This record gives sequence, C-alpha cells and structure tokens, in this order.
Amino acid sequence: MKLRILIAAFLSMFLVTSAQAGSLGLGVAGTVAMVGAEGSETNSETGTETDGSVTSASASNDVMFAEVYAEYSFGDSERFTLGIAYVPGSADVNHKTLSRTDSAQGNAGTTSENDTGEVKANAEISDHTTIYAELGIAGGVYVKYGYSEVDIDVQQTNASGYGTYDDKTLDAQTLALGYKGGFGDRGVFKIEGFMTDYDTYSDTSTTTNTVTADLDVVGAKLALGMKF
Repeated sequence: MKLRILIAAFLSMFLVTSAQAGSLGLGVAGTVAMVGAEGSETNSETGTETDGSVTSASASNDVMFAEVYAEYSFGDSERFTLGIAYVPGSADVNHKTLSRTDSAQGNAGTTSENDTGEVKANAEISDHTTIYAELGIAGGVYVKYGYSEVDIDVQQTNASGYGTYDDKTLDAQTLALGYKGGFGDRGVFKIEGFMTDYDTYSDTSTTTNTVTADLDVVGAKLALGMKF
C-alpha cells in the first residue's frame, strides 16, 4: 500500500514537471547479486522433548536478473532524479532446497507423533518494485536511496502433520553509489553498486511454530537507457 502511494506521487510529479526543464529516461538494467538470509524456527508443540527448541539456518544464492525502469531528471543540470524500477520474474533465496528429517521424541498419543518425516523448504523473491531517488555529487557520480516492496513466496514440502507458513510482502531499503554517463545523442549508462536490507520475515505456522528470517542483498548493476 505504501509503495502504491509513492508510485502515485511519482506519476503526479512527472505530470506536473514534464513541461519544465529536465528529461525522461527509460531503460533496462542487468544485475549480479548475492542473496543472503539467516533465520530460526521455534518449536512450540507440547508433549515433545523439544518444546521451545530453536533450529537456526543460513541460506545464500548468487543470482542474475533484469530490471526495467522509468525516471525523471529535474532541471537543466539534471542532478536530481526520481524513478521507478520493476524486476520481472523471480529468484530463489537459497541455491538449493534445504531439507531435514525428524523423528518423534515424545510418548505415543502426543502431538510429537506429527514430527516424524522429511521437511523441504526454500523461499522465492518475486514482484520486486522500487521507487528511488538519485542525487548527483560530481563528475557523474551519484548516491541513491530506494524503497521497495517484494513478495516472499514460501516453498515448503512437508510430511503429514507439519505446519505451513504464509507468503508475505516485505518492505526493503536500498543504498547505492554509482556513476552515470552518456553515449550517442540520447543514450545513458549507469554503473552501480548497492546494498538492500529487507524487513524481517516473521510468521506463525498452522501448528503454532514460529519462524523469523533476515534477508539482505549485495550486488552490482549495469543500466542502459535513453532520455527524451
């Protein structure tokens, strides 16, 4: 919802300023990034020897993805830019699906009998949309701040009796340092390094276990576009 409000504000500002000095830019970008996550799950089921136990894990994946963007640079100097970027497709948080096999620890007739079997899990990032602002410093160098929303799709395969976790939409903030230059009559290129910090994923499963996970991305981007 917050991102929709920001997008509406950006489009309104573009309509107001389109007749003034500045330029509209459209383009595509290719990104190489490392996705990293650390999380833990707390077992809350009663009648087991592992009540309240915490299982921790980390995950990582090297990904490449494309992005499309539209932006408006203000004034004759075009030092200040507002833009919106969208990443089509999806990327896995971990390079392989994590799995574990549990065996019941409690007495017959307790809920621990459900804790027997194999659990496989991964998570997928999709529908990544960002509103960003760039401020030129000098000689084509700029700093950037971005606010994003992204869908986290939980991919889980359980033995019978295990709980499941919900998909969620998380907010994220990006800080970047880049260099912007031109080619031809209207061509623009940008080279950028960035760090993105996502809000913590937190959820309670259908069997009242709880999970929390922190997600971060570090990467580099090359963008090519045209300005009008």
